[in-house]
Amino acid sequence: MYIKRAGCSIQPMSAFNQRIQPIRDLMKAKGLDAFVLRRNPNLAWAIAGRSHVPTTIDMACFDLIITQDSATAVTNVVEAPRLIAEEFPSEVSVNAIKWSEGRDPQLPTGSKVGSDQPGADRIDLGVEVEMMRASLIASDVDRFKEICVDAAVALGNAMKQVESRDREIDVAGLITHSLWQADLEIAFLGVAGADRVHKFRHPLPTDAVVGNRVSASICAKRKGLIASVTRIVTFGEVTDSMIHEYTSIYKVEAALLDATVVGKPFSDPINAAIAAYPANGFDADEWTKHHQGGPTGFLPRDWPANQGSARLIAPNQPIAWNPTGKGWKAEDTIVATDSGVKMLTIDPDWPTFEVNGRTRAFLLQR
Repeated sequence: MYIKRAGCSIQPMSAFNQRIQPIRDLMKAKGLDAFVLRRNPNLAWAIAGRSHVPTTIDMACFDLIITQDSATAVTNVVEAPRLIAEEFPSEVSVNAIKWSEGRDPQLPTGSKVGSDQPGADRIDLGVEVEMMRASLIASDVDRFKEICVDAAVALGNAMKQVESRDREIDVAGLITHSLWQADLEIAFLGVAGADRVHKFRHPLPTDAVVGNRVSASICAKRKGLIASVTRIVTFGEVTDSMIHEYTSIYKVEAALLDATVVGKPFSDPINAAIAAYPANGFDADEWTKHHQGGPTGFLPRDWPANQGSARLIAPNQPIAWNPTGKGWKAEDTIVATDSGVKMLTIDPDWPTFEVNGRTRAFLLQR
């Protein structure tokens, strides 16, 4: 994308301006003078950086005021130096207020101002912003590919160190260390050993010993973008029954992937999975016991897709499907493109097998 400045030749539009140009187009269409971004995932998308300090609260550490010719971050004197040095692109100017003051009085209000969340008589256009960031710009696709590979490799490296006598919290420690070494933050970490893997779909790690099987799931984040991956390690013999069940959950995933088509509704993959569960030996209601995944990117999932999801799959949209059943789970991160889905969370050193013509992650036998 290019812009033309007065008296100058056409210049490439910066990545930051590419991301927020749809917001400026929306402002123009709705006759708005300004737009206020407040939500963490939207701010991380806009700046391609970290918008949080604590990870346990929804509030970001700055707000971003966008007009047709400017972008101004409102933050405090505590956060401003770091944000300027490490997070903000050069196009963002900064209004740094006292830490003892709230940011709200610094933000424009009224019917000529849009926002990604309701309040202060601003026009709530949060859904529209969510749909804008669904399609990654080219440079963010490249960045996301790298993040996804790094996440898969970091998880794989940790899982190769696990012993059957380890506790789930020991496994979580190995994964945490490996992720941080790869410059990846943890948005979610689940670990289940043999005793818990059949019981819980979101198994936060405990002091239970893993025994003869351990499953680990991560949502790993760098500069806002999040990669989701699950890998499973077994200790001892891998039986034909185990392989059959494991393959079966990947056949459900294959149905999801086959039905993930740009321009088609998110309900299509879900309805394909609903049919695939009983066709592959699972109970017909298996899909009701855990969400099947959905659009991702700047949240672990923007929302879980369901059989009635009418929103259309966008080009260059990150998606993570995660079918589960009988203690098994298939989960990787893809990007939907006009030429089909592209698998991103690839670890070249993890064992693989073929499912419906795709190379997929197999069990690691120890």
